[in-house]
Amino acid sequence: MNRYPHVINHRAEVTRRRFLSAAAASSVLTIGPAAAPAFLRQAADTAADDGRILVVVELAGGNDGLNTIVPYTDDQYQKARPELSLNAADVIRIDDGLGLHPVMTGFADLLQAGRLAIVQGVGYDNPNRSHFESMDIWHTCL
Repeated sequence: MNRYPHVINHRAEVTRRRFLSAAAASSVLTIGPAAAPAFLRQAADTAADDGRILVVVELAGGNDGLNTIVPYTDDQYQKARPELSLNAADVIRIDDGLGLHPVMTGFADLLQAGRLAIVQGVGYDNPNRSHFESMDIWHTCL
């Protein structure tokens, strides 16, 4: 039984589409390093002093941030979302005010092991309250 049913064994059947996809991917490997922007090459060549790695997960689209990291004791959260809000009995408690959505057991395990940090209130100087301009700033690192 496949423990990871979402992982497809591509060796099982070679199709035209899989062949062309693999060929395109391998051609990128030959020109990729030369075509990469200088800041990416520099970042790849720079070794971390302590071996730690920062991974930023940006979920574009349907992620509901307030039901991912849940302020379950906040009355305003409960009032603003009478049908969607989660209560203390539903969440995986992080502390006395925040919890994880109940399906996020993997993140809870990482948090417990000290391998995950949740950083709230991240922003930049002088925000103009435009979602689109904020996304441009975030995506271009300006």
